[in-house]
Amino acid sequence: MPLGDYLPQDCLVMNTAGKIFKIQIKGTESKSKDKARGGLGRYMVTTASGSSGKESIDCTKVDILVAYVEDENIFYNIPCMELDGAKRIGLYPHNPDSKAKHERFKDNWKIFRAT
Repeated sequence: MPLGDYLPQDCLVMNTAGKIFKIQIKGTESKSKDKARGGLGRYMVTTASGSSGKESIDCTKVDILVAYVEDENIFYNIPCMELDGAKRIGLYPHNPDSKAKHERFKDNWKIFRAT
């Protein structure tokens, strides 16, 4: 259910057990060059919010960051606390050998499972 503009979360998701998750949705469509990692490139997602001074997502208001990588048609469902206050994160869906911090959340749909 979309909530509207200028709120800390974009939508709410309810699982089959009735648990509600506050979701922030971000996306990226193209890869940036990454010389430090052999030129493979990475997808950068801005995880900050706010129109003037960008601030880290407030994890008291958001449970999960859903990051969509359009070129790869891949979703990352990342618990807010795993962002560690970062304002940008790099994602590597095109690299199956990546050990980057957030790769374990690629297509992480089990995060919404009823427990």
